[in-house]
Amino acid sequence: MKKLSLLIALCMLLTIGGVYATWSYVGSTDIIDAYAESKVTITDAVIEGTYGIYKIESNLVLTVDQADDNHEAELVFDSNDGQEVYLKVTFTPSANAPQAIKANAVESELYFGVTTPMQYKMDADGNYSDSGTAVDIFTFANPSNGVLDNTFAWTKNADGTFTYELDVDDLKDQIALSQTFVLDIKGEHDAFRTALAGNIVARVTDGTVN
Repeated sequence: MKKLSLLIALCMLLTIGGVYATWSYVGSTDIIDAYAESKVTITDAVIEGTYGIYKIESNLVLTVDQADDNHEAELVFDSNDGQEVYLKVTFTPSANAPQAIKANAVESELYFGVTTPMQYKMDADGNYSDSGTAVDIFTFANPSNGVLDNTFAWTKNADGTFTYELDVDDLKDQIALSQTFVLDIKGEHDAFRTALAGNIVARVTDGTVN
């Protein structure tokens, strides 16, 4: 059996600041340079196997904002299209798939990770230090362990496809900041922004993680 696995870099623009609260710091007469990002993505790919095709769709955008203007980082979940935030997994059985697959789909697991390590170096007091301990910025409720041990329940649709959907509350349960980060000086804000060098990804698999 050809295993199915699909990786998607979600449309998650990992920025710090943005259209939310401005991170304000006491400084000199120097005007802080403006900064904006445009995320470059590649269109979705699907992998056709013996039993069918997986697809992941999401409109999630993540922004690191500050909570209550106190320089404490918080993760804001928003959409890139003005609609309700969602992530949807679809399985479409192949025409020649066994009847059991057409009736019930395949056991599948959805998990999250990062495209590259995103870590912030801190000293024992929680302040940024270039020689400090590197701490993962994000934590995930279901990171991959290479074993199909956290499967989900599919919903069968009239057209023969199967879907599994997460709303914003579900996604907040899955993706979070790993701890409290207080960025109360501009240098810490800069270092945190630099650390946000990758993307968060969602992967759906039928058991072979590749």
